[in-house]
Amino acid sequence: MKAIRRLAWVWVVLLAGAGLAGANSIDKILTYKSVGGVEASPDGRWVAFTATAADFDENAMNSDVWVIELQTGRSYQLTRGAKRDNDPKWSPDGSRLAFLSDRGGKVNLWLISPDGGEAEAGTKFEKMSIASYEWLPDGSGFVFTAADPATPEEEKRKKDKNDPILVDKEFKYARLYQFKLGDKEPAKLTKEDYHVASFNVSPDGKWVAFSAQPTPKVPDFRKSDVRLLELATGTIRSVVARAGQDAAPRFSPDGQWIAFASSSGRDDWTGNSNLWVVKPDGSGLRNLSESFDESVGGFGAGGHLWSADGQWIYFTAGQGVSDRLFRIQVASGRSEAVTDHDRMKVCHDYDFGPKGSVLLALSDPHAPAEVYRLDANAGLRKLTSVNASFENTAPTTELLRYRSPDGFDLEGLVVKPRNYEKGKRYPLLVIVHGGPAGVFNYAFTPRRGAYPVHAFAEQGYVIFLPNPRGSGNYGEKFRQANIKDWGYGDYRDIMQGVDELIKQGVADPERMGEMGWSYGGYMTSWIVTQTDRFKAVSMGAGLSNLISMYGVTDIPEFSEAYFGGPPWEDMQGYLRSSAMNFVQNAKTPTLIQHGQEDRRVPISQGEEFYRALTARGVPVEMVVYPRQPHGIQEPRLIKDSLERNLAWFNKWVLGLEPPVEKKEEKKPEEKKD
Repeated sequence: MKAIRRLAWVWVVLLAGAGLAGANSIDKILTYKSVGGVEASPDGRWVAFTATAADFDENAMNSDVWVIELQTGRSYQLTRGAKRDNDPKWSPDGSRLAFLSDRGGKVNLWLISPDGGEAEAGTKFEKMSIASYEWLPDGSGFVFTAADPATPEEEKRKKDKNDPILVDKEFKYARLYQFKLGDKEPAKLTKEDYHVASFNVSPDGKWVAFSAQPTPKVPDFRKSDVRLLELATGTIRSVVARAGQDAAPRFSPDGQWIAFASSSGRDDWTGNSNLWVVKPDGSGLRNLSESFDESVGGFGAGGHLWSADGQWIYFTAGQGVSDRLFRIQVASGRSEAVTDHDRMKVCHDYDFGPKGSVLLALSDPHAPAEVYRLDANAGLRKLTSVNASFENTAPTTELLRYRSPDGFDLEGLVVKPRNYEKGKRYPLLVIVHGGPAGVFNYAFTPRRGAYPVHAFAEQGYVIFLPNPRGSGNYGEKFRQANIKDWGYGDYRDIMQGVDELIKQGVADPERMGEMGWSYGGYMTSWIVTQTDRFKAVSMGAGLSNLISMYGVTDIPEFSEAYFGGPPWEDMQGYLRSSAMNFVQNAKTPTLIQHGQEDRRVPISQGEEFYRALTARGVPVEMVVYPRQPHGIQEPRLIKDSLERNLAWFNKWVLGLEPPVEKKEEKKPEEKKD
């Protein structure tokens, strides 16, 4: 098995182009900080947020808590260190800030003053890690979720490493707990075996609304229900119980309603998620966003938030290449964008600020992510500069619009070098997103997964980021347009965009490459079996054989949603869309990258394709990233993947060979008298 892999844990010399000097070198790209966790203090004086960047010393992504003093505009880093500090939440009186941190080993709650000083441990659990939490409204403690700790027997088996592993047994359920400051141990609130996925404490502190699913298995998130727990008695009752997903409950300010995100009674992987409301007794169930043709943002950053008067619910949602902030009127179901400021931006997170303002984490292709304040009269004002070194460094990003022959309006982003010359043809790199319901948007993105977009542009490439049919942000019909059609309509949409750039005189048809991760990796395997127009491709965690994929993935239900059932009910349908069924056509040099511990798209999918291309005599390299799941997480391995992709396309598209490593010559020892 080792013979088929070039092991990524053997560190590589900087490859051709990977060590580019300048604003968009890979080393510089990896210093970029993602911004989120925006949380305003109850008194309107402060805003907390998190900034996350790569820590190469610890080989982990490190996040820290920052604070903005709104009156002065001063922003500063509140926590430091090599561990992850995230999810900041203000105490009800605004005097303290809680956050989650693994600085003590397990993830515990820590408390700190916004003025600074040393953080103190709010909890000191040694056997379990907190996943999510909320303050009790009186500030006396918290409600939180944590997965079951390992039993002594399980710890022994782990050390022995010889016991059999039972599949789909011994689940570690996330349960609700209550913890009062000063206590040593928390009170377990949910004792039956189901998995608590999300929750919210009522404004009066008497109730906890939560969503529960049968097990922690990923497909079971489509089987969640809303329940209500009375803190005084521990009594639990059902509020919404039906097919599909009902999750992310949130009480109205008066506690009379619960808003939640839902698949609307459908066990559906491809349809819209809607925003519903229900009374705590289960009456008044109503779909507020039925006329809003896109998934609401109830499951993502920021989630959905009630206005202070309870008349509106705010939420984020995708709209083409933008991710915007919307609100919906509870009484009528009428929805509207909050402002036009974000039509060309991406809203990463938000919260309500003082005097009717909104606090937002925003970015666009040319402006890095920062925290902004939006006031009705004063407009949008930037509050932070945590990514100041990335200002005025980005390549140019433009929107390409075109129409498919069968009537779909299509979009894609085109990234051009900063010194782009009109009329000159450039080497073209195409990146296909995952999903397939992912989307390329206007976010500031120096890299997209394993692909160094800004470094590619600095090397002189034009990069095309298409949103073919099946992508999110364009409505339910568009998202479902590639059901039972993977590799056909979506492939034509991508190639039509490529042809449009060639027609416009932007792309050089003789110098083109393509890459993608997950579903993008699937499309890469498909492309090399359908065309030889590309000089090279890079396949990341790609699906090459949809039949065997069904038997090894942790979400086989996902395949059923797109192909109408399991393979044995439509073997020809699965074969029709599998690259392995056409691998005899492959000629294109292919780089394969895969995480060793990937459960979503197990490594056997990459190995199958590697084996077939090797047998066909196609130039191919496979890189296995140890310990990594479906996405590469360790900074040193992320760096390796970025460098390898840049070097791969430089070699095959531009004809640049890696530099030869120079060895230092040993100086002869001087003789001493």
